[in-house]
Order: sequence, then C-alpha cells, then structure tokens
Amino acid sequence: MDGAGARALRSHLNYIERTGTGETGDRAQLYSENGVEADKESFIARTEEDRHHFRFIVSPEDASELQSLRDYTRDLVREMERDLGAKLDWIAADHFDTGQPHTHLIIRGKRDDGTDLVIPRDYIARGLRERAQALVELELGPVSEIEGRNRMARMVTQERLTALDRSLFKRAQDGVVDLSEAYRKQSQWKGRLGRARLRYLSKLGLADPLGNGRWQIDGAVKATLQRMGERGDIVKALHGAMRENQAFRMMDANSIFDPTAAGAKPITGAILSKGVADDASDRAYIIIDSLDGKPVYANVGGIDQLPDYSTGQIVTASPANLSPRPSDRTIAKIAAVNDGRYSAALHMAADGRARPEFIQAHIRRLESLRRSGHTAREADGTWNIPKDYLSCAADFEKDAALTKPTEITTHSKLRLRQMTTAIGATWLDEHLRDSDDVPSARGFAIEVNDARNARRQFLVQHSFVRDGQRRLAQSTLDRLESRDLADAGQELSQSLGKVYRPTPNNGRINGAYTDAIDRPSGRYAVIERSKDFTLVPWRDVLERNRGKFVSGLIRGNRISWKLDKGRGITT
Repeated sequence: MDGAGARALRSHLNYIERTGTGETGDRAQLYSENGVEADKESFIARTEEDRHHFRFIVSPEDASELQSLRDYTRDLVREMERDLGAKLDWIAADHFDTGQPHTHLIIRGKRDDGTDLVIPRDYIARGLRERAQALVELELGPVSEIEGRNRMARMVTQERLTALDRSLFKRAQDGVVDLSEAYRKQSQWKGRLGRARLRYLSKLGLADPLGNGRWQIDGAVKATLQRMGERGDIVKALHGAMRENQAFRMMDANSIFDPTAAGAKPITGAILSKGVADDASDRAYIIIDSLDGKPVYANVGGIDQLPDYSTGQIVTASPANLSPRPSDRTIAKIAAVNDGRYSAALHMAADGRARPEFIQAHIRRLESLRRSGHTAREADGTWNIPKDYLSCAADFEKDAALTKPTEITTHSKLRLRQMTTAIGATWLDEHLRDSDDVPSARGFAIEVNDARNARRQFLVQHSFVRDGQRRLAQSTLDRLESRDLADAGQELSQSLGKVYRPTPNNGRINGAYTDAIDRPSGRYAVIERSKDFTLVPWRDVLERNRGKFVSGLIRGNRISWKLDKGRGITT
C-alpha cells in the first residue's frame, strides 16, 4: 500500500463494482458482513495507513447452484476469522458477467487489534481453498464420481491449460509422462482420460508418443497452453466487440497487437470496447476499429488505465519505447569525460547554452533511475553514473513496459461524427492535412473517408478553406485552434470573472494551474493570474501541481515548465 498500491486499490474497487457485472446486468453491489451496501470510500479511508491488503477471487465451480453467493462469501470469511484468530475488515462484490459466477474479495492488511494481518502462504495456497470447497459441499453435497468424470472429459479437447494437464505434469519425470502402470481398478477412467489428453496434445505438437504408455511432453507445454487459452479469450472479446457495435470486420493474425514483435507498427482507429483480460492480475485491454479495416486487440496494462478510454475515441496504439532516451545519452556523454560523474554544473560546463529547465529534466530522469537502483546521488548533488548506464536505462524502460506494454495516444475525446462540425483543430483535420483519402477503404476507413468529405464541406461553408481544396494547410489548423480557444476563453471569462489572454508564440508564462478543460482541439490547462488567465496545452506533468504556481518558457510548439521544488519539465 505504497502510493501506487493505494491508487491500485481504488482502481480495483471501481472495477469490481462496474456496470454490467451484476446478476441482472446492472452495476455490481459492494457488500461486507452486514446486510447493507458497503461504503467504498470509508473502506478506502481505513486502509490509508495499512502496509498491504489482500485480494481473492472466490470461484466455486457450481456457483450458479448456490442459494446465495453473497451468503457463501460471508460464511467463508467467518471461517477465515476463526482460522486466523482475528476479526477481518473486508469488502466484496459478486460478478455474473462470465460463464462462471465468482466473487472478488478484498481484505484489509490490519487485524482488529491494529497490528498487521499476516496470512500464512500455506493457508492461502491450500487451507483457504479447502475451507471454500467444504462450504460448497456442505450445501450441495460432494461431487459424484460421474460428475467428476464428465468434468474431466470436457478438458480432453480444450486448447488451454486444464486441471487434467496439471495432474499429468505431476506424473512427469524428466519431461516423460508414464501411464504404462495401470491406475487402481476404481480409477482406470483417469488413465483413459489422461491418454486421450496426451493424444490431443500430440495433435497440437505438444507431446510425442514413446510407446508402452510413455509420452514425451514439450518443455514449454504449460506456457503454450496458457497462451492458447489467452488467445481464445481474445478472439471471443474481438467477436463480442464487433457484435455489440454492429461493426463486422475480417480478423487476421494482426488483430492481436504485439508491441514486442519485430517491426511492430502503430495502429490508429476508434475504440470499440474496453475490458479486463485477467481478473487475477488486473490486466486491461482495448479493442480498436483500425484504419486497416480490422479490429485490433491491445493490452494496455493495469485497470487504472481504463478510465482514460471511452468508446468512439480516436487513439493510436504504439510499441513502448525500450531504447535509452536522448537525455540518457547526454548524461552518459557528460559522465564519460568527468570520471563517471554528472551534475547540473558539469552539464552547464559541457553545454553553456543549456537552459536550467532542460538540465532539470535530466536530473529528474536520474531520480527515476535512482529509485530503481540504477544510479546513486552524492550529498553534494553529484551523480555517480555507471559505465553501463545506457544498458541500465534500457533495462529501466523494459521494466516499465511490463506494466504498460502499449503506448496509447488519445487524439480526441470527440467521436468521428462530432469532429465533422466541430470548431477546433481535430484529429480529422490533422488527417486532412497529412494524407489523402484512404484508397480501397474497408471498415472504419470508409467512415473516415465519409467524415473527411463532410468536414471539407463544413470548412468551406464557414470560410476556413476554399471549395475544391483537398488537403488542409497547417495555417488552417492554427486558425481553427485559435477560434476554439477564443470560444473557450469567452466561456471561462464569465465563470472566472477574469480576462482571457491568448498565449504568445514565444516568451515566458507564469501563473497558477487551476483546472484542465477538454476542447475539440484537445485538452488545455487553465493558467490563472490575478486579473487574467490563459490556456496552454495540457501535459500530465502539470497535474501533480494543480493549484500551485508554475512557470513556463514557450519556444514555438514546446513549453519548458518550471514546477514546484525547482523541478523542470520540457513538454
């Protein structure tokens, strides 16, 4: 429950109570030990000083046959309290949006006496599962042998990792599964199902018969089956998104965006849907209706990313940049001629034209790498830069890509149809500036071509371009943005009681960052002064300074921000 953990807890609770997961398709209801709806904000407030929290997914195989999944969960927590000898503070929600009803259970990391709650690993791995199973059997009775056989039989031809596979892996020695010895007479059916599963894995190229009931299994069979299962879930998500939006497209191997593939290229399009790929790890995804005429599934990292995306938004999915940044190369170059040391003074000596804000951006980069153990800072502010610093920087970027494997650029909050009549420099205008109509367009590209034609007509009617002009000039986009900001400034003047001043093309801007607004031209930060205010392109580095004084140096289309504590950021 460090800073990231606290944010993740809120994101997780927002996720589990989302609309569409309840028993009747509505919002899932959070509950706890009593009969009323649980107070999410109160639970979050109680966890602020906790060291950690626990998350469980409770998924009885016959959950749909239980009289009440909520009562079952409460009984399970009471069993945990008896086992752990402590009163637990918890919150939960039942989900019915998949073929397997299940419960998300979150438990605080504190006991009722205020000490840290520590749950033994063995209890999590086995004890709690046994308690949960016993409660199901108490209500529904034990699974009959016929039911058990039928369940395992269904696993024989599944292209995913199954319990039947795990039982076979336990019998393997040096990659060989030996089923030559007969099972006990009453369990011979297990041997038949095991051999049937191995024959199916052989068809998939994951097992080879050695004769006499012995099979060689591929060393990567477990990982391969897991990937096959994930791929099957992805295909289902793609079909579901197309069906829901009545956007039927042809799929191919490129319908799953792989940011790690050699030569992976950015994909641009409109968001069809979003969701969570894995409840256990909170991996989120979006599905993009791409300009290439096919739906594309993209892994965007944790569920905390999902609130930033909505259907209809125009986005670009790109591979995360795993290379050292230009600032890293500058740091390494300066350190190489200064016995492995870097500082603001050494940077200024190496480049007398470097602005303080520019140097501070390099120091901020080093702070990020220091927290990951790649660099060290002396008391005098000098940094010790290792000889393999560029490799360290690349490793840092690779680690970051594990939590956010795909970079998503949001071009506009507007839907494509809204852009055709918007007063502002939209993504559609950028498309008209940078490219011709999409030839032999399919799917979403057809909609883009239609929108381009409608946008041209609108701009002609409002005297932004002349009739017959195919491509837009950058000056047209500048006029559209200026008009958009003038309209926004006029609206804000009434609510703020201040005069709107357009931002100069070059020079310094000072004031308090007080708000962010979304306009057809994008998102803008409101910078207020005592008697007036201005609007500048918003950047996420400003958000941590909301309500604080900021200072920026404008040079063309770039702003170097001087934020609190003397930190400098160039955007």
